[in-house]
This record gives sequence, structure tokens and C-alpha cells, in this order.
Amino acid sequence: MSNAEYHAKKEYESSTSIRDIKLNPKKYLFRKTHETVPTKAMEEGTAVHTYFLENDLFKKNYVFKPKAFNGRTKEGKEWMQEHGHLNILSAEWEENLIQMNHNFLNSPAKFIYDKEGLAELSYFWEDLYKIKGKCRPDWLSSDGNTVVDLKTTQDASPKGFQKSISGFSYHIQAAWYLRGLRKLDIPAKEFIFIAIEKTAPYCIGVYRADEDMINAGMSEVEKSLELLRICQETKLYPDYTPTIQDISLPPWMTNKKVTPQNYQEIELY
Repeated sequence: MSNAEYHAKKEYESSTSIRDIKLNPKKYLFRKTHETVPTKAMEEGTAVHTYFLENDLFKKNYVFKPKAFNGRTKEGKEWMQEHGHLNILSAEWEENLIQMNHNFLNSPAKFIYDKEGLAELSYFWEDLYKIKGKCRPDWLSSDGNTVVDLKTTQDASPKGFQKSISGFSYHIQAAWYLRGLRKLDIPAKEFIFIAIEKTAPYCIGVYRADEDMINAGMSEVEKSLELLRICQETKLYPDYTPTIQDISLPPWMTNKKVTPQNYQEIELY
């Protein structure tokens, strides 16, 4: 099943929709009923994902612009006519991916090349309240024990990636994947993140979600499913504040701590 076919199955809930319903039911409904237009950052993230996990597909669907490319020249127009149907990346991206690959092969992430496994397989199951679930692991070992998710990030350090986990609820994603696979009698014993920084020198962090993280994610999944059940039955999808609420200063202001730095994550599809 292609990635497009997988995402087209709107009747199934993904880890993204499970996270959305928890954050804002109205936003969940909007994303469920509207097509998402990929941003440039998302497209670049998908390119990195495809390069490492489906390299044959990358070679078939992507091409790098020649250095000093000029689309207004005769040569540039001929090149575009020949390659315009492909996903086009800049010449600099080729150098970036070469450096990323060098670091990848010299990190613990290399285990996915040493161990048998398959990338981008789609799984579907029935969960609580007859809610249909789906997941599409980036990589799953042939024995079904190890799930791998590849992320590009601003900061792949342990502290930096913990912020990403918190900010983007990656613990819920990990729990959802393990939960779904186990319901299909696949062992799914561990969930591993491979975090690759988006800027030179493209450092890499490889992290196994611990038991506390998975348990916390499972608890949030249960809450999300319950909320989704209520929304589906009542046909009401409330916003952030169904009633007026008090709001206070954030903890970092009251405790006089330094403002956390902004960071951005790319979620691979």
C-alpha cells in the first residue's frame, strides 16, 4: 500500500489524529475532513525519511538540481523538461544527505541496515469502542520486536529531544504504534527514535522509549479514545475553552527561569 493510499483511509485513526483529539477536538475534526498541504519543511523531512529507509524509492522519485542551475537557460529548460515530473532537491541537499548518511552509518542507527526489517508497512485494527486504528511504522524488524521512527530535529541531544517528545507528544505516537501492533499479535517490544539534526554537522541521537514513557503514552491514548467516543456520539467537537477559564502566568515566568528556546520538528510521513 502506498503512503497516499494509507493516508486516504480517513475512517481509521492514526497517531496524529489521536494526538489531535487530545489537544483540540475542533482541530481534530478540521484535519480529519480537510486535505493537508505539505509545507517545504515537511517535504524535506519526507525526503530524508525516504533516503534512509526506502533508498530505491528515493532514487526513483527524487533528483538533485545541478550546481549553478539556471532554469532560464536552454540547458536549464531542457533539464526541467526531463526531470520536472520528479521531486527536485537543491544541489546542496545532495551534500547534506551524504554527510547525514556518513553520520548515520557511524551511529547506533546503523542497526536497521544490519538487521532484517521492512519499511513503510501499513497496519489496521479495531480498538476500544470499535474505533478503527491504523499505523505505518517507518521500520519494523522482521521478528516484529523493534519499531523505529525517524525524526529530523533542531536538537538531537537527550535534553533537546526530550523537549520534542513533550512538545509533540511523541510518547503517544510510540504507545499507539505498539498498542496497534500488539492487537495484531505482533510482539512490538520496543520503540526506538532515530533523531537527525537538520543543520551541519547533522548530529544523530538514537533513543529507546523507556517503560515510563510508554505507560504514560498508553494512558493518554485511553483518554483520547474516550474523548473521541464522546465527540462521535454527541457530534460536538469543542474548542480550547468551552467556557471562560482563568489563566495564569507560565511556570517559567513565576519561577523566574530562562525562557525556553523555540524549536521546530518535522514529522515524517
